[in-house]
Amino acid sequence: MSTDLWCLVIHALWGVALIQLEVFGKTRAAGLAWNIGNRDAEPKFPDWVNRTGRALANHKENFPLFLTAVLVVHVSGAEDHTTAIASVVYVVARFAHGIVYVAGITRLRSLCFIVGAIAILVLLSRLRFT
Repeated sequence: MSTDLWCLVIHALWGVALIQLEVFGKTRAAGLAWNIGNRDAEPKFPDWVNRTGRALANHKENFPLFLTAVLVVHVSGAEDHTTAIASVVYVVARFAHGIVYVAGITRLRSLCFIVGAIAILVLLSRLRFT
């Protein structure tokens, strides 16, 4: 399996980790009864838990872009050393994005987002439209 596809799998697993972190934080703050209940009332969660939810939402919004880029590059046979590096950079940037988002470090979070966006553009730049 190519580096690009491995990065896709790792990035998907990072999404699972973000889900679990949010669930852990909410359950710890609101209790197990809230978690297994209907959740009709939303308690006040700590700021880091709310940021985890936003980091997860951002992950869900950006995952299809990376998925599409990797799959199109793979199917078209355009995978190369550059796409492998771009995929690794994307995964590292998005991992860092999630960590700094939860930690509340705003400027570094934005930088990580931009690096990830550029990595997707680099992936797509390897496509040949002939």
